[in-house]
Amino acid sequence: MKNIFKPVLFGILSLFLSVGVYNNQSNVDINLNESVIVNKREATHTSNYSAYTYSGSYYNSIDITSLTDNVGGTLRKALTSLAYPKGWHEYYSDDTGTLSDKLQKSDADPTNSSNMVYFYTRNSVTKTPSNGGDSWTREHVWPQSLSNGHWGTDAGAGADLFHIRPVYSSINSSRSNKPFAEFSSGTQKTYNGMTYGYISGNYFKPLAANKGDVARILMYIYVTYYDAYSSSRPNLLSVIDSYDTLLEWHCNDKPDQL
Repeated sequence: MKNIFKPVLFGILSLFLSVGVYNNQSNVDINLNESVIVNKREATHTSNYSAYTYSGSYYNSIDITSLTDNVGGTLRKALTSLAYPKGWHEYYSDDTGTLSDKLQKSDADPTNSSNMVYFYTRNSVTKTPSNGGDSWTREHVWPQSLSNGHWGTDAGAGADLFHIRPVYSSINSSRSNKPFAEFSSGTQKTYNGMTYGYISGNYFKPLAANKGDVARILMYIYVTYYDAYSSSRPNLLSVIDSYDTLLEWHCNDKPDQL
């Protein structure tokens, strides 16, 4: 895993830091070349990562040239300390300030402030609280059952706004706890005519428009909570088939406006 860290870790974490979880301020400037995916369309992506630029001061305390690599190195430790959340949001309630309320803002459609964009399907839907049924629900992108018992809903990674995404309830059930993987063929999965991914055996492959988001979420969780769950630490390779897939998805599906 050593070769992953310095080339891509800053880009992986920066996507989430740009949201400004607790102060809603942007720390990252991105050259926006990708539009929100709506109306059953899947994005066409290129491997050109040069569109990403960072101009903030968030990382000023970290000197990438002097820190040691690998998960046990000082670079990972510095990033873990920097990115670790100062608090979390209520999981189940729909009240102001809860995950339900925050996700309607963080996943808002950049082209229509009255809508939010659901994960996996990438369709734009009128904002509404997460209230069960077949409306949207809170998706743990890294499934709770693959967390070695660490993902609760009160605090930590299981209640982290950068981790939880809004999805249709039935898609949440269909994807279940299948790890992510790259494969050439599989069973197409649809919801109300919208393709949201593919299943092959016990693996799930999201649309190209979501692959980078998935990779960055997984890497964010792994790095940010690496020390918090030092006992029976969750295994990154339990939730994605390889480091190569993680890196390729991150590079091929660069951060977009959403």
